[in-house]
Amino acid sequence: MEITTAQPSDIPQIVDIHLRAFEGFFLTSLGPHFLRLYYDSVRSYQGGVLLKCVSQGQTIGFCAAALHSAGFNKHLVKHRLPDYILMGARLTVTRPLALWRLFLNFSKEDADHGDTGDYAELLSIGVDPNVQRSGAGKLMLQALEKEVESRNGKKLSLTTDYYDNDKAIGFYRALGYHEWYDFITYPQRRMYRMIKTLQP
Repeated sequence: MEITTAQPSDIPQIVDIHLRAFEGFFLTSLGPHFLRLYYDSVRSYQGGVLLKCVSQGQTIGFCAAALHSAGFNKHLVKHRLPDYILMGARLTVTRPLALWRLFLNFSKEDADHGDTGDYAELLSIGVDPNVQRSGAGKLMLQALEKEVESRNGKKLSLTTDYYDNDKAIGFYRALGYHEWYDFITYPQRRMYRMIKTLQP
């Protein structure tokens, strides 16, 4: 397996993996048009990272990250503002409540926990369901850590579900992440924020 930087031509495969790996998740419910815009925005924005995992010539996984969490989503939208305006107009007609939830997620702040967002953040990591347990997730996360370090990042954070999620929490713990705090996100979903120090 090889981890490389995703290119524009990789976006359709990344979206396909997301749709199959995250059935029932909120971002998935926004549809492939939104996902294509979102992942291509992360790829093209200077403060974003989009990696892919390739095995035998096929993309089998991806991970997306912000090099600096604080304000990332706002900067991402400004980076592709006309596209997000059009997407917002579409969601206003088709999914108005989803648009409100997206706004809440994009504008969230965690100052109550002493969280200033001064870290890199894993936004999404997905592996083709047909090749689960291949080690792709671990390789991508380790490659992301190296990328963050190479760009002067000192910490990498992520969020994951609080309940019924022992497998994922154990996976992150084994790679050196620890629970920082838990919080409630819309709609009453309890989450952990986990974090790892990459360099002092």
